[in-house]
Amino acid sequence: MRGQLPKVILRRIGASVGVLWVVSVLLFTATYVLPGDPATRILGNRATPETVTALREEMGLNRPYPEQYFSWLTGFVTGDAGTTVAGNDVWPILRERGSNSLILAAVASLLVIAIAMALGVSSGMRAGRRTDHALTVGALMGVSVPDFVLAGVLIAVFGLALEWLPPVSLVTAGMMPLDRPEILLLPSVSLAVPAGAWASRYVRAAVVNARTAPNVEAARLAGLSPARVFVRHLLPGVLGSISQVIAAATVFLVGGAVVAEQVFSYPGLGSLLASAVKVKDVSIVLATGLLMAAVVIAVFTFADLIGLLVNPRLRRTP
Repeated sequence: MRGQLPKVILRRIGASVGVLWVVSVLLFTATYVLPGDPATRILGNRATPETVTALREEMGLNRPYPEQYFSWLTGFVTGDAGTTVAGNDVWPILRERGSNSLILAAVASLLVIAIAMALGVSSGMRAGRRTDHALTVGALMGVSVPDFVLAGVLIAVFGLALEWLPPVSLVTAGMMPLDRPEILLLPSVSLAVPAGAWASRYVRAAVVNARTAPNVEAARLAGLSPARVFVRHLLPGVLGSISQVIAAATVFLVGGAVVAEQVFSYPGLGSLLASAVKVKDVSIVLATGLLMAAVVIAVFTFADLIGLLVNPRLRRTP
């Protein structure tokens, strides 16, 4: 099986690249059929027809759809994602906003792992008991609360009433979010609670199933402590499943970032995408959407590869 592992890994990576290409086609098609002329949006309604026609020619908007798509995709891959409606290059904006979102996502991901493991393992190891029921109710509440409601409650309680943390997460020019780590706490919590609560239910299911495995039962009958049984025998059997579930929770982070970054005034990719959609800035929408999709696909692929390494049976799947 070891000889087949590199082939399986390359196959999974190739499939991920194919999925990303399909996403790029769907994104470009969606913006292509939108009403309105990008050249007119850039120049304004007072521009003369001759000026609009000249800009359309310069932007390649008169070319056929396939030619426009491949021109945009080639430019994106080579570092030219176009210009905004204000005439600014897209990539410098993406780098700045992307680094901010990456920091926020890293903090939120750590919280997701902590919440999912704490709730899921505690609930799974005490399945059927009062602790399990209480944690299940708590997880369902965490999943059910809308993102904007949770963000508003956090701002009202910790930002305004108690004044423990800043209610908005402003990042000024030349400043990195880690220069003021306190601005990351509220948006990170608002992102991590629903994602961690959702993932905890699958972690619980994996733990409950693994508890009945023969090696776990044998270790328990041998008199090993619950901690040693969990670390040495139970955890290795569920690590692949848990990593994939936690990776799936990144979908919550990507979707929730659009809401959280706007509520907390955090300058990341989510707020950039939302503002670009409002003004129909196609270049920003395309670049941001494809970049966020690439992050999600990359995380899923990484988790899938971890599952392959941990669970050899998965390598037999086509």
